[in-house]
Amino acid sequence: MRTFTRLLRLDLTLQARSFLYPATVVSTAMICGFILLIPTRPLPPQLTALFVFMDPAIIGLSFVGAMVLMEKAQGTLFALGVTPVESGAYVAAKTVSLTTLTFASSFVVVLVATRGAFDPLRGIIAVALSSTVVVLIGLICVARAASMNHLLATLLWVTTLLYLPLLDRFDILPGFLTPLVALIPSYAMLLLLEASADAGSVALMAQAGSALFLAAWVWVGWRRTVREFVDMLVTEGR
Repeated sequence: MRTFTRLLRLDLTLQARSFLYPATVVSTAMICGFILLIPTRPLPPQLTALFVFMDPAIIGLSFVGAMVLMEKAQGTLFALGVTPVESGAYVAAKTVSLTTLTFASSFVVVLVATRGAFDPLRGIIAVALSSTVVVLIGLICVARAASMNHLLATLLWVTTLLYLPLLDRFDILPGFLTPLVALIPSYAMLLLLEASADAGSVALMAQAGSALFLAAWVWVGWRRTVREFVDMLVTEGR
């Protein structure tokens, strides 16, 4: 626990020094500003879910990758690689700090998009699970990236995949593709985000299934991320 606390404190310090917080404020403000320009009130649940999903998608993928690559360049990972620090503690600190940041910014977007008229419990569950899954996906991507170009190429197809369920939620994809698209975690994220804006827009069983599906993704994502960072820290410490 002491190691985790120290790593978390180091993480917060590095994020502050790299101006991650101002960048988060700017990206969140831009999304909120765009929402305020839309004259329709209230926003349809699908549109609300889209805007809220954009926030963790930006922070959880792009910012995570930038942070870890910066640590590689500064030699932070090399230093950790030659210490007895466990990969689980490193990943846990990264996940907690970045998920908290993503959660806070996403919640601001929820408040602006719904003008406070949302289900608090559903909103917290939806944003917390969505933020955690996206951060873990971002960590897995950057753990495998050898350079910024490699990371950008990976994030390009990962982001495209995560945005595919939007086509289904807006009835653009043929209906027979829905079962396939539903396997992508962002499909469950969008359902929960829609339910937080309008509980009646999504069946209760679908909400429960989506929450369990994302919880499973958190578990699998956590185990996979730790395994990836075990290899990366060992490599950096050679």
